[in-house]
Amino acid sequence: MRGHEPGPISLADLPPGGLVGRTAESAAIQRALGRAQLVTITGLPGVGKTAVAIATAAAMRANFADGAWLVTLDSVRDGALLAHTVGDALNVPDRLSRTRLEALVDELCDRRLLIVLDTCEHLLGACADLAVRLLLPPCPDVRILATSREPLGVPGGLALTIRPLPLRHAATMFGQRAAEAAPGFRITPENRATVEAICRRLDRLPLAIELAARQMASGSLEQLRSRLQEDYWFLRNSGDAPARHETLRTAIGWSHQLCTPAERLLWARLSVFTGWFRLRDAQEVCADRQLSEQDVDAAAEMLAARSILLMDLRKNKDARFKVPLTIRAFGAEMLRQLGDDEWERRYRAWRTGHRGRHRDTDENT
Repeated sequence: MRGHEPGPISLADLPPGGLVGRTAESAAIQRALGRAQLVTITGLPGVGKTAVAIATAAAMRANFADGAWLVTLDSVRDGALLAHTVGDALNVPDRLSRTRLEALVDELCDRRLLIVLDTCEHLLGACADLAVRLLLPPCPDVRILATSREPLGVPGGLALTIRPLPLRHAATMFGQRAAEAAPGFRITPENRATVEAICRRLDRLPLAIELAARQMASGSLEQLRSRLQEDYWFLRNSGDAPARHETLRTAIGWSHQLCTPAERLLWARLSVFTGWFRLRDAQEVCADRQLSEQDVDAAAEMLAARSILLMDLRKNKDARFKVPLTIRAFGAEMLRQLGDDEWERRYRAWRTGHRGRHRDTDENT
């Protein structure tokens, strides 16, 4: 999905987004909106939450007599302005005798519409409060589809996590975007393995794939693959994208800003892990006087909730966590700035002590 101007947009005015590989997710979100008035789409930075939300809402807009509306929130810094932003989007007039939120609730009670609140993570409390006021129970025919790096946590609401693209869809997306940048480019049996290696290196994240594919305008696949072995931060978006997506680094940095100091410190230390780990493993490698074992537990669980760590919940087994490659690269940079290599040493010692006992911690699983 291409970038768009901040502010309210009717989804009837947006062109098709050319979404790749998200049919199942979109269908699941539509079913969820049939059961709940609030659905939050969560996922890693750059996984395509906005694109999936817009495509889903556009597919459903015929079900809403008063339309489906997109309200982008990344430029709204004060939660007190949320009701004003949504009210302006829906052309709700101000009333001198009512607060903006009260006027919004009064106006929407008789409407049948879908509101897409895009980028809620920095306004979680305000967005949750707005949803409660609108949906519990005054406005029965209003639905809210929110995108956020963590759930809004409203009673009765549902949250669905968008995962990275399957490899075949990631490769398809790369091919489409590369052809836009370099007409004539196509995926062949000869170059498919290189394309798939690039997509794996980019965690199969749509934002990263789109940024990388644009590099084909001025280089070859092998050059791109080689550069990605060194870093990701040369990947840059065009001027029509939201500021938080200007580069891959800023997309990840947006999440970093929203973390507490303890979460940021653990993020940096966890960057030494190359594969899956459990909470007890994170404690063994990352805990010290500054971060107790209890601090590690709490921070790791919050990093998972904030869509920084991948979490794998398996029946009758402890949850496993993994730091995606792009997230890990950001954390490793933070760790270098701290100038402390103790965590690499502790990680190597942990690997040596656990070799053969925890095969599912290997990076290839």
